[in-house]
Amino acid sequence: MSSFNVSKSVVAACIAAYGMYRLCRLLWTKDAANAAQKRNLQLRQKGMWTKREIAQYTGHNNGPILIAVKGKVYDVSLGRGFYGPGGAYSVFAGRDASRLLAQQSFDDGITEVELDAPIDALDDLSDEDKESLDSYVGLFSVKYQCIGDLV
Repeated sequence: MSSFNVSKSVVAACIAAYGMYRLCRLLWTKDAANAAQKRNLQLRQKGMWTKREIAQYTGHNNGPILIAVKGKVYDVSLGRGFYGPGGAYSVFAGRDASRLLAQQSFDDGITEVELDAPIDALDDLSDEDKESLDSYVGLFSVKYQCIGDLV
C-alpha cells in the first residue's frame, strides 16, 4: 500500500470521526436544551422568589441552579460545571450573589443570617464594584434565562 493511500485513509477516518463527534454533540446539546426548557417552564411559573426559596436550588441531585443578581433570579443550570456542586463558582448558587459578584468575594456559603436578612440594597458599593456587577448582569441576562424577581 502506498503512503498516499494510507494518508487518504487517515484523513477519511479523521473526517468520519469528526462527523460522529458533531452528530453526538448536536444530539446531546438538543437533549440538554430540551431538559432545560422543561425545567425553565416549571420554574418560570413561580415569578417571584424569596431568598429561602432560591436556596433550595443549588444543583444538588442534578437539580436546577438558581442565582439572584440585582433583584433578578436566573436559572444558571446550563453552567452546572461552574455553579453546580464542586464547581469553581458554586458558592454563588442558591443565593443573592450580587455583593459577592460585585466584590469578587468568595465566602463559606449561605448562612441563616443571610437568608433572614433583607435584600441588600448595595448602596455602599464603590463605582468600580457597581461597574463589575453591571457586567455580571449583562452576562447573566445574555447567557441564562431570567425566571423572576427576588422579593
